[in-house]
Amino acid sequence: MGASHSDQPNQSKADVVARIRSRVESVDPNKAKELGGVFLFNIIKGTSVFSWTLDLNNVTVYEGEPDEDPDTTFTLNEHYFKQLVFGKEDPRVIMQAGRCSVTGDIMRAMKLEPYIKLE
Repeated sequence: MGASHSDQPNQSKADVVARIRSRVESVDPNKAKELGGVFLFNIIKGTSVFSWTLDLNNVTVYEGEPDEDPDTTFTLNEHYFKQLVFGKEDPRVIMQAGRCSVTGDIMRAMKLEPYIKLE
């Protein structure tokens, strides 16, 4: 982990989700709706789970779970969540190494990078 862990932004999960919300609000809503889907992220830290939803059908991001079953659910720890959204590690590597559990529409999930990757 070393250097990539130490230079990772020290932001809370809620702050990161707020930044993702701002990013989603700035994208072309028609393009987002074209991809569509509801994506649930379960972020684990210790014994607690922080859940947030990326709803591209309605082009919105919010804390908590969606009312209906999501199209795709991601479950990963906070460290790998930040690695993912800050581009420190390739999403495919995180998934293939078993650091992230993905259920549902994996092919659509692979197209999420423009919506969740932060600079």
